[in-house]
Amino acid sequence: MPFALHGMCSLHNNIVSDIRLAKETGYEGLEIHTEKLWRYINAGLTAEHLKHLLDKAHIKPTAIDIVGSVEASDRATQQKVFQEVETLCQFASTIGAPTIQLNAFEALNGLSVEDNIQITARNIREIADIGQQYGIRFQYEGAAWTPIAKLDDYLRLHDAVSCDNFGFVLDTWHFWACRGATPDEMAQLPVELIYNVHLSDGLRPEEGSPWVDERELRGCLLGEGNIPLQEWVDAIKSTGYQGFYSGEFLNDQLWESDHYEVASKMLASMQTLVLGAAEMTITNKTTAMPTVH
Repeated sequence: MPFALHGMCSLHNNIVSDIRLAKETGYEGLEIHTEKLWRYINAGLTAEHLKHLLDKAHIKPTAIDIVGSVEASDRATQQKVFQEVETLCQFASTIGAPTIQLNAFEALNGLSVEDNIQITARNIREIADIGQQYGIRFQYEGAAWTPIAKLDDYLRLHDAVSCDNFGFVLDTWHFWACRGATPDEMAQLPVELIYNVHLSDGLRPEEGSPWVDERELRGCLLGEGNIPLQEWVDAIKSTGYQGFYSGEFLNDQLWESDHYEVASKMLASMQTLVLGAAEMTITNKTTAMPTVH
């Protein structure tokens, strides 16, 4: 199974430094943080140059994360989102990133979940049409505290969008925190709908309690929270999923730590969860550097 460095793990890096960080800590891919990408674009740098750097490092751009506000119902915000998608699709097509992440947040709070799904689906259909022109697909992630967050809601949204280039990214914390799926339910998900997987650990409010700042709930590395991650990973693997895994956290102190140390710890934890000890031993043997005499 391949692993990608999530740009959130090195939040205050730039993209070029993230490529080097991914390569030197043993990742095969990079999930590009959108704020970093916009800084890169606004600095006048080109997609062709970034592709050269990615190719030189043998790092695959697995996704661009994120385009938000895809639930917007006002025309001005919708047009802004569609323009952002057009720019990002052009960029993604050039660098070889197959997927862009979409997030719906809380602009439609107060409406029913069904209304949220239908309004959001209309926007995503337009987004998917833009992506079709560039060969780009879109993965949806519903933040745990937002209306479209449970697995059943994901599936209803997918049906409402009804586009071949629209699927999901599975984030362990979001589903666990909102009590939106069980591992058994996750195991029943059609594998063709899973575009990427985010592994993250943390805490969640007591059932019925109000949400607090997300950083208070998912500010730890894998294995340091309350999620039974091995059960979740085993369920995802049982679908037949063979794609990229990336790890996330939200923690100011970790962001101010040594990025190499943090990225290395995240990769080691993901490898243990996804590959297991036996497969890791085989992988390490086949990828070990030869001894120089």
